[in-house]
This record gives sequence, C-alpha cells and structure tokens, in this order.
Amino acid sequence: MADKSPSANNPADQPNLEFIIKFFSLIPMALYLIVAAMLTIIAVFSVYDAGLQIISMIVTRDFTNGLVQVIYSLLLTITIIVLFETVTVYFRTKHVEVRALLIAGLTSMVRHILIFNVATIDALQMFATVALLAVLIAGIVLIKSEVASPPV
Repeated sequence: MADKSPSANNPADQPNLEFIIKFFSLIPMALYLIVAAMLTIIAVFSVYDAGLQIISMIVTRDFTNGLVQVIYSLLLTITIIVLFETVTVYFRTKHVEVRALLIAGLTSMVRHILIFNVATIDALQMFATVALLAVLIAGIVLIKSEVASPPV
C-alpha cells in the first residue's frame, strides 16, 4: 500500500513567501553597506590621526612616547582596514572570513599590550591576555585561508 503523505510546500511555489525571503536577505546587505561606509570614514580619520601623531612626535622631539602613540594609531588603522576588508569579502562571497577577524583580534590584542604597560597589570590579567593571544594565534594557524584551499 502506497503511503500518501502530504508533500512539503516548496517556498518557490509561494510568491509572497519568496518576496519576504528576498526582503529579509537584503537587510544584512544594507547593514553591511552602512558598516562599510562608517569604517571608511573611521579609517580616513585614523590615518589622519596617525599623521598628526607623527608630526607631533617630530615637533616635540619626544620620540620615546611618540613612537608608541604612532604605533598605537597605526595598529588601530590596520584593525579598521581588516574589518573593512572583511565587509567587502562578505559583499563578494556572502560569508564572513573568520581568519581575517582573528587577525583583527590579534592586532587589537597587540595594541592592548602596547597601551597597558605589562609591568602594571596583575597576574590574572596577564594570564588572560596571554591565553587570548594563544587562542587567536592557534586559530589563525589552524584555520586555513579560503584563498589557499580550493573549493570542494
């Protein structure tokens, strides 16, 4: 005896449902577009700030503190650029590249270490920072780049 179970409705057979799905799939794209515009503006200001830091360092001849501030500004700029590239990769491929986010996290942690002097942090914060750095580095090493591995 043949089992006559009802077939599942195909979303393609329902035009209203297809319209709703397309509408809601455009929302992340619009939000990513807004984020990309904001990251562009922030990156321009960050580069400008790094330039001002360099000029200030030269004018005041305070190279010891000035270099740390310039490196801090440049690492922030690099983090912003990596996040911007992650958004542009999403536009092209419709997925977020995890490795790029891990690299941005690693850059941010290095920036964090430069800003907060290691001598003034307690042992628990130091351990947490080292553990986070280890996890980020392990993630970068273990997650293969999308470019390096051919699609299956």
